[in-house]
Amino acid sequence: MMRISNSRMLVYGWAFTLAGTLSADTKTDEPFDSPTNTLQEIVTESPTNKEALNVVPSADKTTTSKPEDTDKIRSQSRDTPGGSLNDRAADLTADLTTENQPSGDIEDTASTAPLSSAQLAFSEQELERRDLIRKCLSYYFQQKENTSTRSPWGLMHALIAFGVDTEFISRGKEVNAAGYLCWNGSGRGQRLFSIRKGQIHTPIGPGFQGHEGQFLAILAQSRVQKDYPLRISGKRLTVQDLIEHEQRTCRPKSELTFKLIGLSHYLPINATWECNNGSQWDLERIIKEELAQPVVGAACGGTHRMMGFTYAVQKRIRKGGEITGQWERAEKFVSEFVDYTLELQNSDGSFSTKWFEGRGNENSKARKLQTTGHLVEWLVATLPPERLREQDIAQAVDFLAKLMWKDRRMKWEVGPKGHAVRALALYDERVFGSKPGSRDEMLAGIKGKNSNRLRR
Repeated sequence: MMRISNSRMLVYGWAFTLAGTLSADTKTDEPFDSPTNTLQEIVTESPTNKEALNVVPSADKTTTSKPEDTDKIRSQSRDTPGGSLNDRAADLTADLTTENQPSGDIEDTASTAPLSSAQLAFSEQELERRDLIRKCLSYYFQQKENTSTRSPWGLMHALIAFGVDTEFISRGKEVNAAGYLCWNGSGRGQRLFSIRKGQIHTPIGPGFQGHEGQFLAILAQSRVQKDYPLRISGKRLTVQDLIEHEQRTCRPKSELTFKLIGLSHYLPINATWECNNGSQWDLERIIKEELAQPVVGAACGGTHRMMGFTYAVQKRIRKGGEITGQWERAEKFVSEFVDYTLELQNSDGSFSTKWFEGRGNENSKARKLQTTGHLVEWLVATLPPERLREQDIAQAVDFLAKLMWKDRRMKWEVGPKGHAVRALALYDERVFGSKPGSRDEMLAGIKGKNSNRLRR
């Protein structure tokens, strides 16, 4: 497999050459004073050589042993959110129709920029890959989740697939997914938020968030702007209030993975703040806390922890911050894990069914969708567009697209399915130039052109 050396040069070179923007038609939510949503996403790149195949990369060179497993879910609280919006359910459904979905222009971002015009000479094989990806995306885009049968946790994972383009079915009508969840819409009788003592309360447990900061991380990856409105128990808030809640509740020696994704996206790179226990925090401290915890055994095999490092480092590079201290450690860590992941790739293009633990090729379609979907998602968000066209990554994308298309009638679990679809959508965006915020138009067109093939 081909490798790229001199990772720092590539990181900086790529970050500062992706200056183009993608535009999308602005769609507004009239009850919210028509906010315009910036579509942003941060990625990184930093591949280096990884020699030992049987050693999981560690944050410190002094150790080469595998980290011990940690709990995947920090809490199993069964708190139920209060502040029912039942008396406003009809208005909620009406306000969140597809005509009012959050969207806008991409500003100040590198991750979603496609290849430059000079790089858009695709081979026949690449065009076939693009067509399969888009056919696959079109099919899954049309399979809209119903809010009466999915919990908020399930709905969040449906949202991650297509971001602001995602739609749910609620009370028989199509509604925008990001708007529905930001308005604390009900999923199978549960809601993500309540208000306690005037502050946002976010229960953690089955049906709710599985991890602290998870919904903010999904909003960040869906590129919802921080001034987008939230409605919780009748209280008028914005995503900014959720950002501040996640800042206030940082704690040492806890899982900060999803907070790192969300806060890296929304905060200035040198932001500092005080938690509600009086302790002082910044992004570098979160990185240090995360580097002190194992990747193996973390949420979804550690892929989300790696995505946090990806978001944090690339945001800092893009903003011109120095890569020193914990930032340098994280950058090197990501570089090593990229190569390590590729060394564990199976001959069919899939990635290890043991995540980062070692080689694994379990004969289970569901398991391969789960592991390869998450790992492709992280790699596509991490590597530069031209690197994504090379054989190893392209083979993994081919495996995932063929699996999801051939077995499209399979009842995939909503979590793995959401991340696998997002992997393909992100690849289509970063390599072939699809535009978030207008995918509904493109995929609807594919549906019309391929209606016969879609029935096969």
